[in-house]
Amino acid sequence: MISTRFITDYLNLSTPEGQKNHAALVSGFNDFFDSFVAAANMAVMAVDMDRKIVITNSLAATLLETSEANLIDQYVEDVLPKSPLTNVMAGNYKSIPRQFEMFGRTLYAERTLISRGQTPIALVSFFQDITHMEKRTERHKQAREQELFLNDIIENSYDGIYITDRRGKTIMVNKAYERISGIPRDTIIGEYMSNLVASGLLSTSLTDEVVSSKETVTRTQRNRNDKEVVITGNPVFDEKGEVRHVITNVRDITELVNLNTKLAAEISRADLYQEQILRKAADENIAYGSREFENVLNLCSKVSKMDSTVLILGETGVGKEIVAQYIHKHSPRKSKPYIKINCGAIPQNLLESELFGYVSGAFTGANAKGKPGRFELADTGTLFLDEIGELPLNLQASLLRVLQDSEITRIGDSKSKKVDVRIITATNRNLESMIRDGLFRSDLYYRLNVVSINIPPLRERKLDIPPLAEKTIQDLNRKYNTKKSLSSDFVRLLTEHSWPGNIRELKNFIEKQFVLSDSDVIDAAISSNMPETAKTTLVSKESAEGPTELPTYEEARSTMERDLFRRAMEQGKSTYKAAALLGMSQSTFFRKYKEVFPKEAR
Repeated sequence: MISTRFITDYLNLSTPEGQKNHAALVSGFNDFFDSFVAAANMAVMAVDMDRKIVITNSLAATLLETSEANLIDQYVEDVLPKSPLTNVMAGNYKSIPRQFEMFGRTLYAERTLISRGQTPIALVSFFQDITHMEKRTERHKQAREQELFLNDIIENSYDGIYITDRRGKTIMVNKAYERISGIPRDTIIGEYMSNLVASGLLSTSLTDEVVSSKETVTRTQRNRNDKEVVITGNPVFDEKGEVRHVITNVRDITELVNLNTKLAAEISRADLYQEQILRKAADENIAYGSREFENVLNLCSKVSKMDSTVLILGETGVGKEIVAQYIHKHSPRKSKPYIKINCGAIPQNLLESELFGYVSGAFTGANAKGKPGRFELADTGTLFLDEIGELPLNLQASLLRVLQDSEITRIGDSKSKKVDVRIITATNRNLESMIRDGLFRSDLYYRLNVVSINIPPLRERKLDIPPLAEKTIQDLNRKYNTKKSLSSDFVRLLTEHSWPGNIRELKNFIEKQFVLSDSDVIDAAISSNMPETAKTTLVSKESAEGPTELPTYEEARSTMERDLFRRAMEQGKSTYKAAALLGMSQSTFFRKYKEVFPKEAR
C-alpha cells in the first residue's frame, strides 16, 4: 500500500501538466511500486520527512502485528512508539540502529533515502525477522564456545588423552599424551592404532577390547618413553547402544611408583630401626675399665672419621656389635641409617635377596611390589655384616663387586643402582685359615681388612668385669623397676671366672642371679649357682695356688651370721617367723638382721 498523498506529491500532480498526465503517471508509478516491492521480497516501510508512514506492505504489517491501513499516513511515533524511526531525520538515518527489538522479535533493517533532485522526500526501510537466525547464531556461538572450552580442558589436562573411533582410527590426542608418550601427535593423528602397534610406535591398544566388551578397560605398563603409566579406555555410545568412540586416559605414575618404592624402603628401614635401634648413644652402652679395651676404643675413634672398611675380630660375645655401633655413632654418617645383618642367621637361599633385594616377580613367593635389600636401606649410612665368615662363596663375589663399583643389582633386575654405604664386618672365625681351605676369597678379605680391630676376650681384660656387671644390674633395675645391687664378694667371684662366653655369658649369668635372688643384694653366698665352668676354674685356681688363706674368727662368724639370717628370712618370709626358727625374740632378730643387712631392713 502506498499513500495517495505521497504519490500526488511525488508526481507533482497538482500542476496543470501533472493533472493532464494523471492517469498515465499513476499507472506507471503503481507498476513501479509493485515491481519494487516484488523485487524486495521482504518487509518494506517508508516514512516521509515528517515521519509519516507513506509506504508499507503486508509482510511489514504482519511483522509489526497490525494492518497496512492502520499504518498508512500515520506518524511513526503514534503507531510504532518503540521503533528507532521515531526520531529519524534525513541527516541521521545512517546512525539509526539496523538491528532492533519489537513485539518480541529481533528485526534487521537496511535503509535508503528517496530524493527528488537534491531534496530528500522519504526514507525506505527493508527489514526482516532474524529472531530465529539470531537464536541459531547464538546457539552456534555457544556451541563453538563450548567446543573451544572442552578443547581447552582436553588440551590442558595433566593426563594424556587419546581419542579414536570404533575402528581404532586416531582422531585426537592432547599435548599431555605427547609429553608422556614422547610421540608427536602429527605422526599418529589419522592413523589406525593396529598399524601403530604393528610398527612398534605404540606398545598396546585398548580400542578393540573396549569396543568388543563395551566396558572400561585398564592396563598398567611401561611405555617407550620409560615411564610407568596407567591406561584406561572408556567407551562412548551412540543412540543405538553401539560404541562410537573410545576415549583413552593415560596417567603417568612414574613419580608415584618411585614414591611408593621409597616409602616401602623407608617402612622396611623403620622396621629394621625398630629392631636395631640404639637405646642410648654408643658411649653409654659401653662399660669398661681395662687398658686393653681402651686401646680398642682409641682405634675405633680414629677409623670412625674415615669411610674405610673395618674388620672386627674376636670371640663370640666379646662385643663386636657394640664396637661397630661405636664406630658408626662417631662417624660423619651418625645421623644416617645403621643397618645390621647376621650372615650366619639367614638361610643361604634367602641371604642374597636380603642383601640385594629383588624386583616384582623375581621368584616364586616374592612380594608383588619387589623389596629393597639391606644395601639400599643402608644407603648414605653404615651396613654391619656380622659373621662375615659364614657368607657363601657366590655371595662373596657379589659383595666384592659392590665394594669395587659401589653398585647393587636387585635379583631379577637388569639395571644396577649406585649406593653409598660404609661397610663394617665382624667374625669370630680365622679368615686366613678359611682362605687356605678355599672357603673365603682372598681378594674379598683384603678389601674388607683395610683396618682390623681385634677385641681381646673378657678373660684377658678382667678389669672390665666390675663395670660391666654394674651396668648390667643397672639396666635390669631400670627394666624391672627394682633396686637390687651386687655385693663386693659377688663381683670378686665374677672376676675369678674365665667366661668362655665372654660378655654375653657374663650378662646372662647376672640376670639369672637377679631373677633367682629374693634379696636386694646379690651376694657371693649363691656361688653354688655359678656356671659349671666357673666351679672348674675356681677349683683349678685353688689347686694351682695351694690351700687358700684361713679367714679370721670374726670374718668366719660374720659370714656364718649373714648366711644364717638370710636362710631364716628365706624360709620364714617375715622377721617374726625367722626369729622363731632361730629361737630368739623378734626384736633381737630384727636388730641383728639390720646390722647384717642394713639396706634390706629399711
